[in-house]
Amino acid sequence: MIKQSDIAKRLNISRTTVARALNGTGSINPDTKEKILNLCEELGYTKNPISTSLALKKSKSIYAFIVKTKKEFYGNSIKAGFEKAQNEFKFYKYKLNIIETDIDKPEEQVIALKNILKKEQVDGVIIIPLIKEEIIKIKKENEKTVFMALDMPLDRNTYSVYSNYFKAGRITANILLNALNKGDKILLIDTEDDRISSKLVFEGFYSKVVESKKCEIVGPVFQSDLKNNIDRVLEKYLTSDIVSLYSSRFLVDMVERAINRGNNNLKIVDNGFSNNTKQLIRDEKVIATVSQKHSELGYLVAKYMFEYLYKDVKPKKINNEYENTIIFKENLPY
Repeated sequence: MIKQSDIAKRLNISRTTVARALNGTGSINPDTKEKILNLCEELGYTKNPISTSLALKKSKSIYAFIVKTKKEFYGNSIKAGFEKAQNEFKFYKYKLNIIETDIDKPEEQVIALKNILKKEQVDGVIIIPLIKEEIIKIKKENEKTVFMALDMPLDRNTYSVYSNYFKAGRITANILLNALNKGDKILLIDTEDDRISSKLVFEGFYSKVVESKKCEIVGPVFQSDLKNNIDRVLEKYLTSDIVSLYSSRFLVDMVERAINRGNNNLKIVDNGFSNNTKQLIRDEKVIATVSQKHSELGYLVAKYMFEYLYKDVKPKKINNEYENTIIFKENLPY
Protein backbone atom coordinates (compact mmCIF):
# COMPACT_ATOMS: atom_id res chain seq x y z
CA MET A 1 0.00 0.00 0.00
CA ILE A 2 1.52 3.30 -1.16
CA LYS A 3 1.33 6.16 1.33
CA GLN A 4 2.01 9.86 1.05
CA SER A 5 5.15 9.32 3.11
CA ASP A 6 6.38 6.84 0.48
CA ILE A 7 5.89 9.40 -2.28
CA ALA A 8 7.71 11.99 -0.19
CA LYS A 9 10.62 9.65 0.54
CA ARG A 10 11.11 8.73 -3.12
CA LEU A 11 11.22 12.40 -4.16
CA ASN A 12 13.17 13.53 -1.08
CA ILE A 13 10.51 16.06 -0.07
CA SER A 14 8.19 16.49 2.91
CA ARG A 15 4.87 14.68 3.27
CA THR A 16 3.23 18.12 3.66
CA THR A 17 4.42 19.06 0.19
CA VAL A 18 2.90 15.86 -1.20
CA ALA A 19 -0.39 16.63 0.56
CA ARG A 20 -0.48 20.17 -0.84
CA ALA A 21 0.05 18.85 -4.35
CA LEU A 22 -2.73 16.27 -4.01
CA ASN A 23 -5.21 18.61 -2.32
CA GLY A 24 -4.64 21.50 -4.73
CA THR A 25 -4.02 23.89 -1.84
CA GLY A 26 -1.09 26.06 -0.83
CA SER A 27 1.86 27.25 -2.90
CA ILE A 28 4.14 24.69 -4.47
CA ASN A 29 6.73 24.71 -7.24
CA PRO A 30 4.96 23.63 -10.47
CA ASP A 31 7.79 21.24 -11.41
CA THR A 32 7.68 19.62 -7.98
CA LYS A 33 3.93 19.27 -8.18
CA GLU A 34 4.15 17.64 -11.59
CA LYS A 35 6.72 15.12 -10.31
CA ILE A 36 4.45 14.28 -7.37
CA LEU A 37 1.35 13.79 -9.49
CA ASN A 38 3.20 11.74 -12.09
CA LEU A 39 4.68 9.46 -9.43
CA CYS A 40 1.28 9.05 -7.75
CA GLU A 41 -0.22 7.99 -11.05
CA GLU A 42 2.70 5.66 -11.79
CA LEU A 43 2.48 3.94 -8.40
CA GLY A 44 -1.32 3.87 -8.31
CA TYR A 45 -1.63 5.99 -5.20
CA THR A 46 -5.35 6.37 -4.32
CA LYS A 47 -5.53 6.48 -0.54
CA ASN A 48 -5.66 10.21 0.09
CA PRO A 49 -9.42 10.76 0.67
CA ILE A 50 -9.51 14.29 -0.75
CA SER A 51 -7.41 13.74 -3.83
CA THR A 52 -9.07 10.39 -4.51
CA SER A 53 -12.59 11.83 -4.41
CA LEU A 54 -11.56 14.63 -6.74
CA ALA A 55 -9.67 12.43 -9.15
CA LEU A 56 -12.49 9.91 -9.38
CA LYS A 57 -15.12 12.53 -10.08
CA LYS A 58 -16.49 12.46 -13.58
CA SER A 59 -14.73 14.99 -15.78
CA LYS A 60 -16.68 18.22 -15.98
CA SER A 61 -17.82 19.84 -19.19
CA ILE A 62 -16.45 23.39 -19.01
CA TYR A 63 -16.32 25.94 -21.82
CA ALA A 64 -14.38 29.20 -21.87
CA PHE A 65 -15.59 31.84 -24.31
CA ILE A 66 -12.92 34.41 -25.08
CA VAL A 67 -12.46 36.87 -27.93
CA LYS A 68 -10.01 37.59 -30.73
CA THR A 69 -8.84 41.21 -30.87
CA LYS A 70 -6.26 43.17 -32.82
CA LYS A 71 -4.00 43.07 -29.76
CA GLU A 72 -2.90 39.45 -29.89
CA PHE A 73 -1.41 39.52 -26.39
CA TYR A 74 -4.92 39.80 -24.98
CA GLY A 75 -6.16 36.36 -25.99
CA ASN A 76 -2.75 34.70 -25.68
CA SER A 77 -2.31 35.96 -22.12
CA ILE A 78 -5.73 34.71 -21.06
CA LYS A 79 -5.04 31.31 -22.58
CA ALA A 80 -1.69 31.20 -20.78
CA GLY A 81 -3.57 31.74 -17.52
CA PHE A 82 -5.98 28.93 -18.40
CA GLU A 83 -3.07 26.63 -19.20
CA LYS A 84 -1.43 27.36 -15.87
CA ALA A 85 -4.61 26.37 -14.00
CA GLN A 86 -5.12 23.25 -16.11
CA ASN A 87 -1.55 22.12 -15.46
CA GLU A 88 -2.00 22.75 -11.75
CA PHE A 89 -5.10 20.56 -11.59
CA LYS A 90 -4.41 18.07 -14.39
CA PHE A 91 -4.28 15.22 -11.86
CA TYR A 92 -8.04 15.72 -11.59
CA LYS A 93 -8.53 15.69 -15.39
CA TYR A 94 -9.43 19.38 -15.39
CA LYS A 95 -9.74 20.82 -18.89
CA LEU A 96 -11.30 23.90 -20.44
CA ASN A 97 -12.79 23.82 -23.93
CA ILE A 98 -11.85 27.20 -25.38
CA ILE A 99 -14.16 28.92 -27.87
CA GLU A 100 -12.71 32.05 -29.46
CA THR A 101 -14.90 34.48 -31.44
CA ASP A 102 -14.38 37.86 -33.10
CA ILE A 103 -14.71 40.82 -30.74
CA ASP A 104 -16.31 42.83 -33.55
CA LYS A 105 -18.94 40.14 -34.18
CA PRO A 106 -20.47 39.68 -30.71
CA GLU A 107 -23.43 37.76 -32.07
CA GLU A 108 -21.03 34.91 -32.91
CA GLN A 109 -20.37 34.40 -29.20
CA VAL A 110 -24.07 34.23 -28.37
CA ILE A 111 -24.74 31.75 -31.18
CA ALA A 112 -21.80 29.53 -30.15
CA LEU A 113 -22.91 29.54 -26.50
CA LYS A 114 -26.51 28.65 -27.37
CA ASN A 115 -25.44 25.83 -29.69
CA ILE A 116 -23.18 24.20 -27.12
CA LEU A 117 -25.77 24.43 -24.34
CA LYS A 118 -28.31 22.76 -26.66
CA LYS A 119 -25.99 19.89 -27.55
CA GLU A 120 -24.80 18.87 -24.09
CA GLN A 121 -25.12 19.37 -20.37
CA VAL A 122 -22.47 21.96 -19.59
CA ASP A 123 -21.23 22.15 -16.00
CA GLY A 124 -19.42 25.46 -16.23
CA VAL A 125 -19.09 28.48 -18.52
CA ILE A 126 -16.33 31.07 -18.30
CA ILE A 127 -17.13 33.98 -20.57
CA ILE A 128 -16.00 37.44 -21.60
CA PRO A 129 -19.55 38.83 -21.94
CA LEU A 130 -19.88 40.85 -25.15
CA ILE A 131 -23.66 41.26 -25.22
CA LYS A 132 -24.45 41.20 -21.52
CA GLU A 133 -28.24 41.22 -21.81
CA GLU A 134 -28.15 38.10 -23.99
CA ILE A 135 -25.66 36.29 -21.77
CA ILE A 136 -27.69 37.04 -18.64
CA LYS A 137 -30.81 35.68 -20.35
CA ILE A 138 -28.99 32.50 -21.39
CA LYS A 139 -27.63 32.09 -17.87
CA LYS A 140 -31.14 32.28 -16.39
CA GLU A 141 -32.32 29.63 -18.85
CA ASN A 142 -29.53 27.27 -17.77
CA GLU A 143 -29.66 27.32 -13.98
CA LYS A 144 -27.68 24.09 -13.56
CA THR A 145 -24.68 25.57 -15.35
CA VAL A 146 -22.18 27.61 -13.31
CA PHE A 147 -21.34 30.88 -15.07
CA MET A 148 -18.27 32.99 -14.30
CA ALA A 149 -17.48 36.26 -16.07
CA LEU A 150 -13.97 37.09 -17.21
CA ASP A 151 -12.49 40.59 -17.63
CA MET A 152 -15.89 42.30 -17.32
CA PRO A 153 -18.57 41.87 -14.61
CA LEU A 154 -21.81 40.31 -15.82
CA ASP A 155 -24.42 40.92 -13.12
CA ARG A 156 -24.72 41.07 -9.33
CA ASN A 157 -25.11 37.31 -9.01
CA THR A 158 -22.30 36.09 -11.26
CA TYR A 159 -18.78 35.53 -9.98
CA SER A 160 -16.53 37.86 -11.97
CA VAL A 161 -12.77 38.29 -12.33
CA TYR A 162 -12.04 41.53 -14.11
CA SER A 163 -9.97 44.64 -14.72
CA ASN A 164 -11.16 48.13 -13.79
CA TYR A 165 -11.11 49.72 -17.24
CA PHE A 166 -12.49 53.07 -16.09
CA LYS A 167 -9.60 53.33 -13.66
CA ALA A 168 -7.19 52.29 -16.43
CA GLY A 169 -8.44 55.19 -18.53
CA ARG A 170 -7.82 57.64 -15.69
CA ILE A 171 -4.31 56.27 -15.11
CA THR A 172 -3.59 56.63 -18.83
CA ALA A 173 -4.74 60.24 -18.80
CA ASN A 174 -2.70 61.01 -15.70
CA ILE A 175 0.52 59.72 -17.28
CA LEU A 176 -0.16 61.72 -20.44
CA LEU A 177 -1.04 64.92 -18.59
CA ASN A 178 2.29 64.76 -16.76
CA ALA A 179 4.02 64.80 -20.15
CA LEU A 180 2.03 67.77 -21.50
CA ASN A 181 2.15 71.50 -20.91
CA LYS A 182 -0.77 73.66 -19.86
CA GLY A 183 -2.95 74.55 -22.83
CA ASP A 184 -1.71 71.72 -25.07
CA LYS A 185 -4.36 70.30 -27.39
CA ILE A 186 -5.42 66.64 -27.17
CA LEU A 187 -7.43 65.15 -30.04
CA LEU A 188 -9.89 62.56 -28.69
CA ILE A 189 -11.37 60.01 -31.07
CA ASP A 190 -13.96 57.45 -30.06
CA THR A 191 -15.79 54.71 -31.93
CA GLU A 192 -19.56 54.49 -32.11
CA ASP A 193 -19.41 50.69 -32.23
CA ASP A 194 -17.96 50.07 -28.78
CA ARG A 195 -16.81 46.59 -27.70
CA ILE A 196 -16.17 45.32 -24.16
CA SER A 197 -13.91 47.75 -22.37
CA SER A 198 -13.25 50.63 -24.73
CA LYS A 199 -16.19 52.74 -23.60
CA LEU A 200 -15.15 52.51 -19.95
CA VAL A 201 -11.51 53.25 -20.76
CA PHE A 202 -12.49 56.27 -22.84
CA GLU A 203 -14.84 57.58 -20.16
CA GLY A 204 -12.13 57.21 -17.53
CA PHE A 205 -9.59 59.02 -19.71
CA TYR A 206 -12.01 61.80 -20.61
CA SER A 207 -13.10 62.36 -17.01
CA LYS A 208 -9.51 62.77 -15.84
CA VAL A 209 -8.57 65.24 -18.60
CA VAL A 210 -11.67 67.34 -17.98
CA GLU A 211 -11.07 67.25 -14.23
CA SER A 212 -7.46 68.43 -14.56
CA LYS A 213 -8.35 71.52 -16.65
CA LYS A 214 -4.75 71.47 -17.87
CA CYS A 215 -5.20 70.79 -21.58
CA GLU A 216 -7.61 71.73 -24.34
CA ILE A 217 -9.74 68.88 -25.66
CA VAL A 218 -10.41 68.69 -29.39
CA GLY A 219 -13.51 66.53 -29.84
CA PRO A 220 -14.34 63.93 -28.86
CA VAL A 221 -14.76 62.91 -32.50
CA PHE A 222 -17.18 59.97 -32.76
CA GLN A 223 -16.68 57.80 -35.83
CA SER A 224 -18.55 54.66 -36.82
CA ASP A 225 -16.43 51.89 -38.36
CA LEU A 226 -13.37 53.68 -37.06
CA LYS A 227 -11.09 50.85 -38.13
CA ASN A 228 -11.73 51.61 -41.80
CA ASN A 229 -11.92 55.39 -41.44
CA ILE A 230 -8.69 56.22 -39.63
CA ASP A 231 -7.08 58.05 -42.54
CA ARG A 232 -10.16 60.17 -43.15
CA VAL A 233 -10.45 61.13 -39.47
CA LEU A 234 -6.77 62.04 -39.18
CA GLU A 235 -6.88 64.05 -42.39
CA LYS A 236 -9.77 66.08 -41.08
CA TYR A 237 -8.92 66.54 -37.39
CA LEU A 238 -5.16 66.02 -36.83
CA THR A 239 -4.05 69.60 -37.40
CA SER A 240 -0.55 70.96 -36.82
CA ASP A 241 -1.44 72.44 -33.42
CA ILE A 242 -2.44 69.05 -31.96
CA VAL A 243 0.14 67.88 -29.41
CA SER A 244 -1.41 64.56 -28.39
CA LEU A 245 -3.85 61.98 -29.71
CA TYR A 246 -5.95 59.46 -27.82
CA SER A 247 -8.47 56.76 -28.65
CA SER A 248 -9.45 53.68 -26.69
CA ARG A 249 -9.49 51.60 -29.89
CA PHE A 250 -7.05 51.43 -32.82
CA LEU A 251 -4.74 54.00 -31.21
CA VAL A 252 -1.62 52.17 -32.39
CA ASP A 253 -2.94 52.21 -35.97
CA MET A 254 -3.57 55.94 -35.68
CA VAL A 255 -0.07 56.60 -34.33
CA GLU A 256 1.51 54.59 -37.14
CA ARG A 257 -0.59 56.43 -39.75
CA ALA A 258 0.23 59.78 -38.13
CA ILE A 259 3.95 58.98 -38.28
CA ASN A 260 3.59 58.13 -41.96
CA ARG A 261 1.93 61.53 -42.43
CA GLY A 262 4.91 63.26 -40.84
CA ASN A 263 3.46 63.72 -37.34
CA ASN A 264 6.49 62.40 -35.45
CA ASN A 265 6.28 64.40 -32.23
CA LEU A 266 2.88 63.43 -30.83
CA LYS A 267 2.87 62.50 -27.15
CA ILE A 268 1.03 59.22 -26.77
CA VAL A 269 0.03 56.88 -23.95
CA ASP A 270 -1.72 53.65 -24.98
CA ASN A 271 -3.98 51.06 -23.36
CA GLY A 272 -3.37 47.33 -23.67
CA PHE A 273 -0.37 45.60 -25.15
CA SER A 274 0.69 44.21 -28.53
CA ASN A 275 3.86 43.72 -30.56
CA ASN A 276 3.19 47.04 -32.30
CA THR A 277 2.73 48.83 -28.98
CA LYS A 278 5.97 47.31 -27.72
CA GLN A 279 7.87 48.50 -30.79
CA LEU A 280 6.44 52.02 -30.57
CA ILE A 281 7.47 52.24 -26.91
CA ARG A 282 10.92 50.94 -27.80
CA ASP A 283 11.17 53.58 -30.56
CA GLU A 284 9.96 56.24 -28.11
CA LYS A 285 6.90 57.03 -30.22
CA VAL A 286 4.67 55.96 -27.32
CA ILE A 287 5.51 57.01 -23.75
CA ALA A 288 3.89 54.08 -21.99
CA THR A 289 0.89 51.79 -21.99
CA VAL A 290 -1.54 50.86 -19.23
CA SER A 291 -2.13 47.13 -19.52
CA GLN A 292 -4.16 44.55 -17.68
CA LYS A 293 -2.89 41.34 -16.09
CA HIS A 294 -4.91 39.07 -18.35
CA SER A 295 -2.84 35.97 -17.65
CA GLU A 296 -3.56 36.32 -13.93
CA LEU A 297 -7.24 36.93 -14.66
CA GLY A 298 -7.40 33.76 -16.78
CA TYR A 299 -5.65 31.71 -14.12
CA LEU A 300 -7.82 32.98 -11.28
CA VAL A 301 -11.17 32.44 -12.98
CA ALA A 302 -10.11 28.95 -14.10
CA LYS A 303 -9.02 28.17 -10.53
CA TYR A 304 -12.32 29.45 -9.13
CA MET A 305 -14.23 27.26 -11.57
CA PHE A 306 -12.20 24.21 -10.56
CA GLU A 307 -12.76 24.81 -6.86
CA TYR A 308 -16.48 25.42 -7.38
CA LEU A 309 -17.16 22.33 -9.51
CA TYR A 310 -14.69 19.86 -8.01
CA LYS A 311 -14.56 20.97 -4.37
CA ASP A 312 -17.88 22.78 -3.93
CA VAL A 313 -15.92 25.83 -2.75
CA LYS A 314 -17.36 29.14 -3.93
CA PRO A 315 -15.21 32.27 -4.43
CA LYS A 316 -15.23 34.52 -1.38
CA LYS A 317 -16.37 37.54 -3.42
CA ILE A 318 -18.73 38.06 -6.35
CA ASN A 319 -16.50 40.76 -7.85
CA ASN A 320 -12.76 40.12 -7.99
CA GLU A 321 -10.90 43.12 -9.39
CA TYR A 322 -7.28 43.04 -10.55
CA GLU A 323 -5.02 46.08 -10.72
CA ASN A 324 -3.59 47.44 -13.97
CA THR A 325 0.11 47.52 -14.78
CA ILE A 326 2.06 50.39 -16.37
CA ILE A 327 4.69 49.55 -18.99
CA PHE A 328 7.40 52.04 -19.94
CA LYS A 329 10.46 51.48 -22.13
CA GLU A 330 12.47 50.65 -19.02
CA ASN A 331 10.25 47.71 -18.03
CA LEU A 332 9.20 46.35 -21.41
CA PRO A 333 8.61 42.57 -21.18
CA TYR A 334 10.45 40.11 -23.39
